[in-house]
Amino acid sequence: MSDTPPLARPAAAEDVRARSPVRSERQRVRQSFLFGVANGGLLLLGDALIHPVLVLAVFVDRLSESQVLVGLVPALSVSLWFLPQAVAAALVEGRRSQLPWAAWGGVVRALAIGLLAAILLAGSLGSDRQLLIAFFLCYAVYNLAAGFAFVPLVELSARAIPADRRGFFFSQRNFWGALLALLAGLVVQRALASGDAGFTVLFATSFAALALAAYTTLWIAERPAPAQPRSLRAWFHNVPAVLARRSVRRFLVFRSFLALSTIADPFFIVYAQHRLGLPAETAGTYLALSAIARVATNPLWGWVVSRWGNRQLLQVTAMLRLLMPLLAVTLGVLVRWDRFLSLIGDVERFVFIAFSLVFLTYGAALSAQMLANFTAVLDLARPHERPTLVGVTNSVLGVVALVPMLGGLVVDRFGFDAVFVLALMLALLALVTSGLLAGPRRAVR
Repeated sequence: MSDTPPLARPAAAEDVRARSPVRSERQRVRQSFLFGVANGGLLLLGDALIHPVLVLAVFVDRLSESQVLVGLVPALSVSLWFLPQAVAAALVEGRRSQLPWAAWGGVVRALAIGLLAAILLAGSLGSDRQLLIAFFLCYAVYNLAAGFAFVPLVELSARAIPADRRGFFFSQRNFWGALLALLAGLVVQRALASGDAGFTVLFATSFAALALAAYTTLWIAERPAPAQPRSLRAWFHNVPAVLARRSVRRFLVFRSFLALSTIADPFFIVYAQHRLGLPAETAGTYLALSAIARVATNPLWGWVVSRWGNRQLLQVTAMLRLLMPLLAVTLGVLVRWDRFLSLIGDVERFVFIAFSLVFLTYGAALSAQMLANFTAVLDLARPHERPTLVGVTNSVLGVVALVPMLGGLVVDRFGFDAVFVLALMLALLALVTSGLLAGPRRAVR
C-alpha cells in the first residue's frame, strides 16, 4: 500500500486549475455576446428614432420649403456613413486593440445628437435657417462618427466572438434591433402627433439610446491581436489591383444603379402628407411596418441566398426597389380619378392602407439589401483583399449616395411624379445590370 502514491486529491486540484481558464473564456465570450447584442439593438433603436426617410425628412420639410434640403438628409445619412470607412479601415487595420476606436466613435456619435436635442430644448436659435444649419452640422458629425466607428466595431466583434458563433451573434443584433425599431415606431407616432415639440423628444430619446450603446461597447471583452498596422499608402496601392477584376467592376456598376434608385426615398413620406393628406404621425406607423417587414422577410432572404445565391437576392432587391415608386405613382393616379374615388367609402383609410405597401416593400428591400451586400462582397473578395474591397465599395457608394439631393431638384422643378418615375427607371437599370453579376462559383476568379 505504501508504494501507491496518493494522487486523488492533487489530480482533482490540477483539474480545477486546468478548467478555470476554459471557464473564464466562456464567461468572457458570454459577456461579449450579451453586451454586443445590446449594443447592436441600441444602435438600431437610436437610428430608428431619427430615421432619415420617415422622421428627419419631415423635420426638414417643416423648416424649409426646399426639397433639395429634404433630399440632403438621406444623402448625408448614407454617403457620410460610407465615405470614412476606407480611411478607417486603413487606420485601424492591424492595430493591437480596436476598443478605443469603436468606443470613442460611439461617444462622438451620441454627443452630436445630444447637442442637437439640447439646442431644440433650449430654443436658443432664433430662426429656422439657423436651426437648419445647426441640424445639418450635427447630423454630418453623427454620420461621420458612425461610419468611422463601424469598421473597428466589426473587427472588435470578430475578435470577441468565436467564429462559429458570429453568424448567430450578428443575426441576434439585427433581430433585437428590428424589434426595438417597432418600439421606435410607436414613440415616433406619439411624438409627431404632439407637434414640433415631438422632435425634441425624439432627438433626446435617440441620444439616450446611443449613449447606452457607447457604454455597452466598453463591456465587450476584446482579445488583443499582434500589432500589424499598414500605412495609408500601402492600402491605397492595392486598390487598382482590386478594381482591375471584371467581377468587381460589374458589381460596382450594379450597386451604383441600385443606390441611384433610392433617389425618391425621402419624398415618399413628404408626398403622403402634401399630396395625399395623411397626418404626420403616420410616419411612426410606417416606420413600425417597415421594421415588421424587415423581421418577417429576413428568414426568406436567408433561404434565397442558400438556395440560389447572392445574385438572385440582389435581383429580388432591384425588383422591390422598382415596386416602391410604381406603387406611389399608381396610388397618385387613383386618388385623382373621381370615378374610382366614388367607389370607395373612406378615402383617407384607403390611402393610408394602400400607401403602407410602399413602406412594407421598403423594409423588405432593406432587409434583402443588407444581407446580399454583405454576403456578395465576401463572395467576391479573396482573403487578403477583403478589407480593401469593402473599403473601396463603400467609398464608391458613398459618392453615389448623394443622389437623393438631386431628387430634391427634380421635385422642385417637375414635381413628385417625376422623381418617382426616375426612381423606377433607375431600378429597372439595376435589374438589367444584375444579369452581369457573377454567380457564387465564379465570383472569386
